[in-house]
Formats: sequence, C-alpha cells, structure tokens
Amino acid sequence: MIVTVLAAVMVSVPADTGKSVKFSANAGFVNTTGNTEITSVNFGNKVEATSRGWKFTQTGGVVYGKSDGELNTALWIASLRGARDLTPAVSLFIVTEFDRNTFSGISSRYAPQMGLSVRVLDGPKDQLRGEFGAGYTWQNAVAAGRSSEYAAGRGALIYRRQLGPKASIAQNVEFLPNFKTGEDLRVNSETAVTAPLATGVAMKVSYVIRYDGLPEPTFRKTDRILTTGIQLAF
Repeated sequence: MIVTVLAAVMVSVPADTGKSVKFSANAGFVNTTGNTEITSVNFGNKVEATSRGWKFTQTGGVVYGKSDGELNTALWIASLRGARDLTPAVSLFIVTEFDRNTFSGISSRYAPQMGLSVRVLDGPKDQLRGEFGAGYTWQNAVAAGRSSEYAAGRGALIYRRQLGPKASIAQNVEFLPNFKTGEDLRVNSETAVTAPLATGVAMKVSYVIRYDGLPEPTFRKTDRILTTGIQLAF
C-alpha cells in the first residue's frame, strides 16, 4: 500500500530539482566523583535533506547514565522520515521509528507509520503543524515471552516559536494509540529551548516526558528526562 501511494504522489506532484542538506548535533556530559559517582551522557543528531520535492529527515538520540558504577539509564531512539507536499498546506509523510529502553522494560520497538501533516500556522515567528496517520508496531519486551505486535495510530502537534534570529522554543506532543488494546496509549512530549552562543553553536535544553498507559509489569507509566548540552549546526 505504501509503495502504491508513493507512486501516485510522485506522478501527481511536480518534482522540485533543488537539493540541500542540513546537519545538527547536540551533546552533554556530566561526571562527578567523591561521595557520589555519577556519569551521564546524552547525544542527539538531526540530518535534513531535500531532493526532487521530497524532504528526508533522520534523527537519533542516546541518554546513558551510571550512578555509583551501576547503569541506571539507557535510552536509544532513532527515526527516518520522508515527506512530500501535496498542497501548500498539506503533505504526505512516511516514517519509521525505533526505540530501546530496557529500564522501561522494552528491548526493542519498531513502528513504521504513514499519514498526513497539515500546516495550521506558518507565520514568521510561529509555526504549528498537526499530524494524523496509522501504522504497525513490533515490540519486544526485556522479559522473555512478552513480545507483541499491533496496528497503531498517530496524532501529533508540532509547535515552534522563533524568539530571535537564532533562538527558538519548540513543543512537540505525539499520541500513539494501540488499536488492539485501548488501554495501551503512549504519549511522548518534548519541550526544547535553543539559544545561540556563536555562529553554528547553541545551548540546548530539552525536557521529555514519555508516558505508557500499559507499561511492562513492575515498571512505571511515566519517564521524565531533562538534558542540557551544546548544539552544533552545519
């Protein structure tokens, strides 16, 4: 079905021959010794490329932490997305996401999705998009014998406000319902503030909330992650 939709879009929408690539990466590190030994590392990247009317975006991130020599945080996330405008306000998107969070009981989760993105606001300072779609999820738990797969939906709001020439604040919220088990609703929220330090260099502060309505047994429903670091853009 995805191949059929892609083929139809490529025929019906004029191709744009322009190409461009943007890359940004952010990293943070904390290490303490003495009465308490803590090591915390966070890293993320984003690559954007456009070609023939398509915009491709790859993102990745790692949050890794140890306290007194014992690993207590290990979150790995990645996504690959393709989008193409259908009208000035509506675009088609196809995305596949991966995450691994053993401290929430998840060994691996793959979630390909497709849907439509609608520009609600597109001003010089404020941009707001709404997204809705559906896909399928394959999930492997840390505990043996607890793997599952199910059809899933996607609804999202993506807001960005430009605070200055290089400073911005962004708020993203996505809702990921499980069509097989209604109680199993996942909600991910990220609030991020970026402020420039020099050309191509900025400070980034991010606060992430990850909610799982039906977590693995013995695990909590909500994870909260605050990260700070330096962002480099090329």
